[in-house]
Amino acid sequence: MITNEREYRITRRQLAKLRQAIREFDPAAVEERVGSAALASAEVQALKSEEEALSGQLREYEALRSGAIRKLEASSLAELPRMLIQARIAQRLSQRELAELTGLKEQQIQRYEADEYRSASLRRLREIAEALKLQITEVAEIAPGTLAIQTPKSVELEWDKFPVREMYRRGWFEGFSGSLDAALQSVDTLVPDFVTKSIRRPTVALHRRRVRSGSSVDHYALLAWECRVLALAARAELGGSYRAQSLNSDWIAELRNMSSEPDGPLRARAMLHEAGIALIVEPHLPSTHLDGAAMLYGNVPVIGMTLRYDRLDNFWFVLLHELFHVMKHLRKGKLQSIFDDLDAGGEERIELEADTLAGESLIPGFAWNRALARYVRSVESVVTFASDLGINPALVAGRIRHEAKNYLILNELVGQGDVRKHFPEAGFGA
Repeated sequence: MITNEREYRITRRQLAKLRQAIREFDPAAVEERVGSAALASAEVQALKSEEEALSGQLREYEALRSGAIRKLEASSLAELPRMLIQARIAQRLSQRELAELTGLKEQQIQRYEADEYRSASLRRLREIAEALKLQITEVAEIAPGTLAIQTPKSVELEWDKFPVREMYRRGWFEGFSGSLDAALQSVDTLVPDFVTKSIRRPTVALHRRRVRSGSSVDHYALLAWECRVLALAARAELGGSYRAQSLNSDWIAELRNMSSEPDGPLRARAMLHEAGIALIVEPHLPSTHLDGAAMLYGNVPVIGMTLRYDRLDNFWFVLLHELFHVMKHLRKGKLQSIFDDLDAGGEERIELEADTLAGESLIPGFAWNRALARYVRSVESVVTFASDLGINPALVAGRIRHEAKNYLILNELVGQGDVRKHFPEAGFGA
């Protein structure tokens, strides 16, 4: 969301550059360079997706600033923080002027608005609303009644259905020093606090997610895992804001080639963080059957990985699969969470698309179609082919095993036990 004139000018410049890149995009040249029509298409679609997002932000800001938007609707007062920003812009107040009205520093208002008031207390939200002359009852409006918010009832979560024992064992209730029995007796306060620190409106978040699983899923456990990943993502040190256009085919090829390095998973995380994407490793909870997930935390894309299978071939495929979900499928306010059990298969369009693009990125189709290793399936042929591509042999061995539906061959090449060791902070086996 654009919150001030400086961000508005920056966004306009970014949009102009983006549109120029789209006009100059040559699909044939890119396909020839990367050896894949699917990856060439994904690259231009990522550019167009970013163009749509920036255009929408500009239109919203311009409409608010001009006074054209006189009515704002929401499904809950939990969306009040975002509407505080919209109301300030609609009243043509700068962040400095709002700071003066509330007795705060301009930098504090900027920080609040940068994360949509996630760090603000309820008392502070009320003070901001009063400074903006918002009258909040069943509706919230700028006097004399120009801003309305609809607030229908929401479904209540049953806090005692969360996996509290496992959450306690993993130390997720930060700041709580009591016993397990004390935690079980405090479910109605501990769990809501844990959840709403990461997701202000968990019942709405449940409707903006999709789950790919071949087994029955415990949605309370899944929500707990999601909140933990988002809490860790909030602390991640990222190199800047995410821009879809920066993740072109060359960037993806560089990421893939990290697999050839002994510390490839760590290098991949660093590369994603530099691109503004948080990569979080957190073991799955029982009854979630989860390999990975793509989520949004505000405007920050988050890839969560469970490392359910401690193998290099699985790590790189799951990582690329979720990355393409981030690039092509996540949209704020629409589909904000995608959870994947890659053993489940399925025929959903977005899953087939992510599978195809991940496979093409790891081993381009033109190379795979003529690869001797694909047919000979010997250790030597796999190693030679992987060396020619500049990737880890595990990626080739994994592709062969998947195509052959034979997971007993090439066991020595899939990198068993070579992933979790890079992420000791995740507490595997603790």
